[in-house]
Amino acid sequence: MSKQENPIVGHATWADGSHTPVRKDEAGALIAQADAEQAKRAADMPTERDALKALFAAYQRLKELDWNDAIYCPKDGSLFDVIEAGSSGIHSCRYDGEWPTGNWWIEEAGDLWPSRPILYRRTEAEKARWAAIKHRSLP
Repeated sequence: MSKQENPIVGHATWADGSHTPVRKDEAGALIAQADAEQAKRAADMPTERDALKALFAAYQRLKELDWNDAIYCPKDGSLFDVIEAGSSGIHSCRYDGEWPTGNWWIEEAGDLWPSRPILYRRTEAEKARWAAIKHRSLP
C-alpha cells in the first residue's frame, strides 16, 4: 500500500516524550481491537448488575491477594503500591498530610500526580509490624 493510500492519521506518544506516526491501517486495527473488546465486555456483562458482580469479584480477589482499602494505607509518608479505579496499572504512592484531609500522590518518572486510589498493598515493613503486634503478649 502506498503512502497516499495509507496516510498518517495521527501520532503515538511514548513514555520518553517521542512521537511516531500512526498510519490509517494501524489506526483501523486499533479501532477494530477496541470495538472487539467493547463487544466482549457487553457479552460478558450485559447488565449493570453483571458489571457490578464482576467488579465485586475482582475486588474480592485483590483482597485475597493482600490488597486492602486505600483508607487504611500508611499515613507516615512512606511509599506503597496502589490501584486506582479506571487504571490497569499498579502505582507507587504516598499519603501526605493529616488524615482525612491529606492527599495521595503517585510518584512516576520524577514527578507527582494526585491520586484517588481504591486499594493499596501492604508493604513488607507493615506486614512485619502487624506480625509483631499479633505476637505481643498481653500484660
